[in-house]
Amino acid sequence: MVIMKILVVGKGGREHALAWKFAQSDKVDEVYVAPGNEGISLEKKCSVVDATTVEQILNFAKSKKIDLTFVGSEDYLANGIVDVFREENLAIIGPEKKSAHLESSKVFSKQFMRRNNVQTANFEVFDNANNAINFAKKTNYPVVVKADGLASGKGVFICDNFEQAFKAIEEMMVESRFSDAGKNIVIERFLNGFEASLFLLLDARNYKFFNFSKDHKKLLDGEKGPNTGGLGAITPHPSIDGRLMKKIDKKVILPTINGLEKEDIFYKGILYIGLLIENGEPYVLEYNVRLGDPEAQSILYLLKSDILELSENIVESNIMDSKIEWYDGYSLCLVLCSEGYPFSYMKGEKIHFEPRIDSKIFFSGVKKGGSDLVTNGGRVLSLVNRAATLEEARKAVYQDAERIHFNSKYYRKDI
Repeated sequence: MVIMKILVVGKGGREHALAWKFAQSDKVDEVYVAPGNEGISLEKKCSVVDATTVEQILNFAKSKKIDLTFVGSEDYLANGIVDVFREENLAIIGPEKKSAHLESSKVFSKQFMRRNNVQTANFEVFDNANNAINFAKKTNYPVVVKADGLASGKGVFICDNFEQAFKAIEEMMVESRFSDAGKNIVIERFLNGFEASLFLLLDARNYKFFNFSKDHKKLLDGEKGPNTGGLGAITPHPSIDGRLMKKIDKKVILPTINGLEKEDIFYKGILYIGLLIENGEPYVLEYNVRLGDPEAQSILYLLKSDILELSENIVESNIMDSKIEWYDGYSLCLVLCSEGYPFSYMKGEKIHFEPRIDSKIFFSGVKKGGSDLVTNGGRVLSLVNRAATLEEARKAVYQDAERIHFNSKYYRKDI
């Protein structure tokens, strides 16, 4: 049996979950995470690498003779890390830069949906603030205003009136709150319903359904407050049934896959389709070209199959040969963050763990502080557990949330 070295690219809880899952494979000897966070290095077989640029990561992969690289972070995909690795004939999971435009540009992705009859909300695109403001004066509300580029899940504003839309347009296009990401914007009809995160595995020729998750993006209980990168997730989504799945397949998945082929978009990796279900109809909110965070933590903790075997089948264009197996029941992920996130928050707070914690911990914003871990980001860590019922999983995770302490600890109470 060949023993392999794996490299995971990214630094958060999603990358910790990927590293943990790869390390479980009998065929994996070492897992490196670049740039990672120091909490990941507590995991068996896992170590973090002081490499942040595409060039540094490439040089590390070559020097260590890495067998397979899995890209978790959208930033690296948008910057073309897959293209660079493939030029060096290095095996890597993730879409090329052209394909990554499905996430890195909301304008590109919405126009892709329109061209390929993927069901989505009606929208208009703007590259001029005055034109956007004039449109906002006469449109019907509510609407959603979205930054074109990557904004860590925070470049989306739901606006109930012109004043709110005006403020969102000003912040993005005039004040450059999101730098170049807000130079162009999308204004679309607000959809009223529930969200679902759909994940597919693609090998450039075929695809396989992976799973659904329910993400909780808002900061406050009851899905209120500003958007965050995500404060919790449930797998599988408790509200997706067979009838709805047939509609999603017909109106979302098949036209998306056909569109990728028609437009010669070469895609090897994970495609995340953000859905909004309104009156029983699925609409695509966005495409992401990687696993979500915190959905990854929830999904991978429920996954029984060997992620290395799935990854090898993606690389070799044999995804249809994969048998994807799951543990029974549900997994639930809860994110513990620093109070003040997603805006300003404290760093450097010591994290204390009580001895009796049953849930799996995936670290995000932490670093070493002497012999302790201290906070080093807005989303500090994730707690994940699985059980036969959702309520059992939920109870276990929330009990453990009370057993972890740092001064500014905050988490939602209603995941």
